[in-house]
Amino acid sequence: MRCINFFLIIMALFVSANAYADEAVKNYNQISLEVSSSAEVENDTMIVSLYALEEGSKPVELGNRVNEKINWALEKLKQYKNIKVETESYATNPVYNKSQIIAWRVQQSIKLESKDMPLMTEVLAELQQQLKLSGLSFDVSRDKREQQTQLLIDQALTAYNLRATQITHKLQRDTYKIVNMNVSTSEGISRYKHRAVSAMLADVEMAPAVAPEVASGDQTLTVRVSGTIELE
Repeated sequence: MRCINFFLIIMALFVSANAYADEAVKNYNQISLEVSSSAEVENDTMIVSLYALEEGSKPVELGNRVNEKINWALEKLKQYKNIKVETESYATNPVYNKSQIIAWRVQQSIKLESKDMPLMTEVLAELQQQLKLSGLSFDVSRDKREQQTQLLIDQALTAYNLRATQITHKLQRDTYKIVNMNVSTSEGISRYKHRAVSAMLADVEMAPAVAPEVASGDQTLTVRVSGTIELE
């Protein structure tokens, strides 16, 4: 019985050693590579968030006044087909003083999005007659992002092939084959050339109903290609 157990142990070690040797041979000529391609892309979309806010003792009346302001804005926005409009959060919250409710606050927000930035700034100035500005940002539109990403993927794959070919020739091998590959995309934080809207954001109650000067800025789109090649 002991002889059988000893034989089984020897066989297991032999199989493991062979498997390890095969794996070592398999990975012997493999090299990992990573390349990237980046581009500065100008933001072509303006995104604005506005809200209506009322505070008082009667939540129903406050809600009606908020609805009137939002409906007023939505009605005006119907004439602008180039502006995407989305209603957002609606909230009714109590205002406390020493654990006692002293008032109610009702608020609703809308979000505007468009590539027509001059039009957006004009509309923004008009809407501030009754709404307040809560946020202004810029982004790259989906179609422009996709178009630029496709170009970056082509560039990154070309760079990967050049790097792999260079290594193959330098190591005096005939060719290489791709064992595995991963393509990933990422983007940096948008960078603005300037934003002359600080007056509006600092005190929306005092903001003048004029079109603000804005600059969209840009952001970095990056494609990374990583993988393993095997020299032959």
